[in-house]
Amino acid sequence: MTEIRSSRARVGLGAALSIALGAFVLATPVSGAALSTTDDTANTRSDAARSGGLLGHEADAGLDVRDRVLPTSTQKSAAEALDAVDIRWNDHGTPTSLITADGVLAPVSSSDPVTAARDFIDDNAAVFGLSAAQLDDLELVSDQKLAAGGGHAVLFRQTYGSLSAATEGLVTVGVADGNIAYVSSSLSKVTGTPAKAELTPTEAWLKAAASAGRPITGSKVGEIVTTAAAKPTDWTKLTVPGLATDQLVRLRAFPVPGEGVRPVFQATVVDSAAATLLGQTVLVDAVTGEVLLRHDNVDHENEVEGPFTGTALDACGPKHPFEIADDKTRTLAAVAVGLPTDDFTVKLFAPDGKLLVEGDLLFNPEAATYTADKIDPGTYSVQVCPFDDSLLVGSYTVTVASSDAGAETGELPGSNPGWSYFPGIPDIASTGGDAVPTNDVIACWTKVADCTGPELKSLANAGPWDTLLNTTVGVPSLTTIGNNANTHEGWLSPLAAGGLEQAPVSPVRDYTGKFTDAWNNSKCSPTTLVPGGNDVNYVVGNLFASHNRMHDWSYFLGFTEENYNLQTDNLGRGGRGLDAEVGNAQAAALDSQVIEQSGLLTGRNNANQLTLMDGVPGVTNQYLFQPAAGAFYAPCTDGSLDFGIVGHEYTHAISNRMVGGPDDGLTSEQGGAMGESWSDLAAGENMFAHDLDNGGSPWAVGAYATGNTDVAIRDFAIDKNPLNFSDYGFDSTGPEVHADGEIWNGTMWSVRQALVDKYNATHPYADKALQRRCSVGTTSASPLAPDHCPGNRRWIQLVFDSFLLQQGATSMLDARDAFLAADQMRFGGANRQVIADAFARRGMGQYATTTADDHEPTPSFASPASRNTKVTFSAPAGTPGKVYVGRFEARATPIADTLVDTAMGSVAHFVPGTYEFLYVAKTGGAQRKTVTISPSETSKTVSFAGSTNLAAAAKGATVIASTEGSRNPDALLDGTESTNWGGVTEGNVDATTPSVAIDLAGGTHTVTRVNVSAYLSPATETDADSGSRFTALRKFALEACVSACGTSGATWKRFYTSSDDAFPGKRPRPVAPNLNLRTFDVPDTAAAAVRLVALENQCTGYEGYAGEQDADPLTTTDCKTGSDRGTIVHAAELQVFGK
Repeated sequence: MTEIRSSRARVGLGAALSIALGAFVLATPVSGAALSTTDDTANTRSDAARSGGLLGHEADAGLDVRDRVLPTSTQKSAAEALDAVDIRWNDHGTPTSLITADGVLAPVSSSDPVTAARDFIDDNAAVFGLSAAQLDDLELVSDQKLAAGGGHAVLFRQTYGSLSAATEGLVTVGVADGNIAYVSSSLSKVTGTPAKAELTPTEAWLKAAASAGRPITGSKVGEIVTTAAAKPTDWTKLTVPGLATDQLVRLRAFPVPGEGVRPVFQATVVDSAAATLLGQTVLVDAVTGEVLLRHDNVDHENEVEGPFTGTALDACGPKHPFEIADDKTRTLAAVAVGLPTDDFTVKLFAPDGKLLVEGDLLFNPEAATYTADKIDPGTYSVQVCPFDDSLLVGSYTVTVASSDAGAETGELPGSNPGWSYFPGIPDIASTGGDAVPTNDVIACWTKVADCTGPELKSLANAGPWDTLLNTTVGVPSLTTIGNNANTHEGWLSPLAAGGLEQAPVSPVRDYTGKFTDAWNNSKCSPTTLVPGGNDVNYVVGNLFASHNRMHDWSYFLGFTEENYNLQTDNLGRGGRGLDAEVGNAQAAALDSQVIEQSGLLTGRNNANQLTLMDGVPGVTNQYLFQPAAGAFYAPCTDGSLDFGIVGHEYTHAISNRMVGGPDDGLTSEQGGAMGESWSDLAAGENMFAHDLDNGGSPWAVGAYATGNTDVAIRDFAIDKNPLNFSDYGFDSTGPEVHADGEIWNGTMWSVRQALVDKYNATHPYADKALQRRCSVGTTSASPLAPDHCPGNRRWIQLVFDSFLLQQGATSMLDARDAFLAADQMRFGGANRQVIADAFARRGMGQYATTTADDHEPTPSFASPASRNTKVTFSAPAGTPGKVYVGRFEARATPIADTLVDTAMGSVAHFVPGTYEFLYVAKTGGAQRKTVTISPSETSKTVSFAGSTNLAAAAKGATVIASTEGSRNPDALLDGTESTNWGGVTEGNVDATTPSVAIDLAGGTHTVTRVNVSAYLSPATETDADSGSRFTALRKFALEACVSACGTSGATWKRFYTSSDDAFPGKRPRPVAPNLNLRTFDVPDTAAAAVRLVALENQCTGYEGYAGEQDADPLTTTDCKTGSDRGTIVHAAELQVFGK
């Protein structure tokens, strides 16, 4: 650890401060589904469940009473009249995406982008299905400016009478270079004026809370404190007994097909009393009290006195005493924090009761600093008071820090604040022993000799990171609270006031310290979780620095005040302030120590982000990592120190703020998946551009926390990702946002690298100095404009541009079109061909179709911008089957087939490139082939060899025996990896060796090779454990029988034993690419029947999941003895081939 230089004064590092949250918001669900143009029926829509956090958790399934509405024939005719327009429709029967092949929908009618956008909507009212009155009721939300002159994304919202739409009701128009380039919308065609509200805000919130599973009843109802808004359309604040954060309610409009426009109370229901967070937005009919919509907002990582705490005040609180023990002290600094809406003052008193100083910064946190040539020893005190007698101040925390350093008269000490942090991660080698990592830096606002890190001052900030800008003078907080971030320890339940609310406090703004690696070196011992222990102050400072670094980096990409970023003071630049990112380090470390096998979030092994509406703080929770039996095998690490994880979570706030306007965020299944991907991509790009080391590839996000430098938390590292659009739902979870987000990871990597290759000769990708100039601003200049930068910087700029062009219920194809539109707006469409080709190679080509919540999209590998190759697939007549692009069959969508009389057929079109194909035949098993299609080929035939799977049920093979407790043994014979056999036994499978015996089709054969799959599938009614990663097969044996194989006297001979890691799961957990179908050559063996014998599953067979790996007395980490995962084994396929 880098020591503090001797020239920097001794300061105390202490505990401080957490600001209570005002609310959780608003990303109400919508399914922006594309609809058939031939079916005019409406059907009930359902809201897809979303998972959150780094690993995910079971989210509320959601509720939405609205029926789907289809576009009318008039709308479709009007759309066809637009020149070569590509249109998709949303669930409201209005366009979710409008784009043309040449990138120009129409020339602008005015040089003013707002006027031009409104005129385009008016001129095309028939396409949107809106009346003139509805068009007049569109209110301007924002003229969203793309960074560095990239154009305008003009955003309008529907209003009904005096009420704005509660959710959706948006239309975005992309305007650049004299043209309308793109339009997306979530508009509703429902008309009407909402009735007058009959419920009170409190009554509506109570109904919302009951719907969300947090009913408030009995005497507690009378204890609710309501702070009414000036008008019903503003937020009413409720202080509810038993809930740590304020709840919010406001009046809005909600169009419901068949019911007209309903007045609704939009309520936030937030409960942080348990480690599994609840943060929901609920719409309650303001007349009937019916719950119309519910949506989950969680995206799931000195000498000091105090802290002193107090409760609600209508007068000054008690004087909290603290001791000064010697005469060396020169400075005292008190910092007090309460709710964002509270206004109070802080007073410091001498031992004789004399008032030394009173601090009032207009808004909290409040700070009072007293400096003198000599401060005598004695008992001093600190007091918190309301700003005036009319105010009621809620709970607060106040901390006092002392320092030997003084300051010039009239000045606050510490003109050049500095922070110590790990730029990427602590040296990952430290997780294998007790060596303390020393690769952190000290970075200062202005770089001087003592500062080993980069200069932090830039145009992204009006003052240093710890400056409270929402004051008349802009003064430092003297802790980890500033305009962009508010960070503290959260040892108790996430989002509640955390534990001791510890944070570094420095009167001279020296936020540096020594890192001891206590959590790792103690082997996750809970004995480190004592005041000042577990490196808590250092970790809080590290997290604070990381959030500010993400703020500054994203600011230059367009995440600015007017585009709804996270700042307390927006400096008059647009958007709503008072919403700096709240960071909870070591969240729930004390009250939720372990993670359950179920995977539910507790106080370990995850991270999450609650993204709230503009104007309400975003909240992230970063957890400790620790091995957990049968669930997750991480080293003893701290997620707050892994910049990949912190950057991932912060990007959830970015995407949810920039997509869908200031309130909606990402609300669809595919939108949620892309949200996970964008978070991975932004974190990785930031690390790459700044040349940060994470011990492996920067594209393995979370390498330090998970201990895996190859893939970290995912199935694939981003830069080695083979997935495509046809793979949706491929993972053992089935459709799930983290898994399916990896499809977008792979797609975006192809697009990124296509741009890198295009510009590499003139803007070298390997030029680290150029990469930094393109990524980092200076004290007087923004980074280089993207058109002066390598292709990767152009790519990430287009990602941010595309955010502002999308609706919350976006799909991967909508995001594709927004990305192409962003290129048109910023670069004049110069990159259209390479971008379109890259999307096509990942299955998002010209003929791909989907809806925003579609689990089975239709892929297309044909590009609209290049000449494609006609590919015909063939196989011998006896083995008809399906052709998949990629490595996965289970839950994937085929691109072609050789079956008789099917609509799909054996022909597909591909943009030139290299593709992996998987051919699956019910009678012939599976075979893989890699094929390169060259630009010179206009047509090509890809042939698959004939083969017979002797263990195929379709050929007559049958199960003749299986061990007791077997579930679904016939699944081994059905020719698909989407089902599996479960061998359930009383003991661990390495001792009980469960098995299935299969009578081969057609008598006795000479067996030469087998295909075996350990793939998993989502839980079923007959096997609730079928998706459990640690139950997957790892090592197996094959035995043969030649006669009387179905009798008790049969003779079985073992002829093959696999390697110990035939299916090589690693730490922290087995993943899909470790488990899918593999081919094994076996000794030539005569067999009429073959028995598959499980020798090890993942739990029993890997040393990385074995033994006691930590010093936590509350947990057992050994998978075999600490969980029941060792008693179950799963395998999906046994395919047998002979001569």
